[in-house]
Amino acid sequence: MRHALATLAVALLPGIAYAAPACPTPEAIERAPVQPPPPAPHEPVVAAPTPDQIPYRRFTAAEVARSSALQRLGSQGAQLYSLGQTHGLAGVFAMAGTQFRVFYLAPDGQAEIQGVMWDDTGHNVTRDQVAPIAGTIPTIHWTPRSQPGPQGPTPAGSTATQPAVDPVARLAAANYGLEGPDGARRVYMVVDPLCPYSTRAMSRLQPFVTSGRLQLAIVPIAINDYENHGASTPAAIDMLSADPGQMGTVWREISAQGHARPGHVPAPTAAAQLHINMDAERAIGVTGTPTFVWRDKSGQSHMAAGLPEDIDGWFRAGAGP
Repeated sequence: MRHALATLAVALLPGIAYAAPACPTPEAIERAPVQPPPPAPHEPVVAAPTPDQIPYRRFTAAEVARSSALQRLGSQGAQLYSLGQTHGLAGVFAMAGTQFRVFYLAPDGQAEIQGVMWDDTGHNVTRDQVAPIAGTIPTIHWTPRSQPGPQGPTPAGSTATQPAVDPVARLAAANYGLEGPDGARRVYMVVDPLCPYSTRAMSRLQPFVTSGRLQLAIVPIAINDYENHGASTPAAIDMLSADPGQMGTVWREISAQGHARPGHVPAPTAAAQLHINMDAERAIGVTGTPTFVWRDKSGQSHMAAGLPEDIDGWFRAGAGP
């Protein structure tokens, strides 16, 4: 139950997210322990809030009686608190023991949606709603290793200034498409074309690309085949068959359709290019997509899995100009 609590809290984590969401590689899944170990000092520390720490009012018995959705949510003993109306939906903070969940009620009160709400700018609305509640946002204390192991798993969002393999040089020798103007700060973006976190990151970075602050070097790989019945590999080959300057456009088409574009014949070299990219991602220790790799102003290489919530802060930390 504590693990489930931490999972939602990490999804709401503000700032430069060291636990930013990413689609894990199969190797990372195999390395993951079956039972999570007790939190180490650098891992998120989460404590369930007590009722007196929740600044929102409880739903009244009359309100619950009028809504079949609230009745379902409270049927197992959960305490239900109102988060107010947001974009026409009533927010519900439901807590049972050490677990909590956020739901949004349909206008008629007869159906509920569980999850995180994002607005049209990519802002995490749910995180703002639960931030005043103690225990919903984990605290992370993390010190990067100055000499990381050669191929060990790396915490999501962590950076390594002295990697065993220079990730920037390794990806520069891989196959990628460019999105953004020459002369802007280049950031390599390793993606699975059908990973929802990859496509969301691309959407959120688009304003920075359009404004000329950022040039993305998009490196397609295929790690989600185990989830989408083998659709990632042909989608990545489809991207690598495109002209490098059009790869971003092709990716958006693939993302909209959920699979490789029908009727497009792959380039003869695309499968080999994907193999090269997969070798590169293993060499630099990618644990999930999207993974970002860049060189800061001092010339040091950095790698981060998942897109930080605070993109401007990320730029100030060295990813951007």
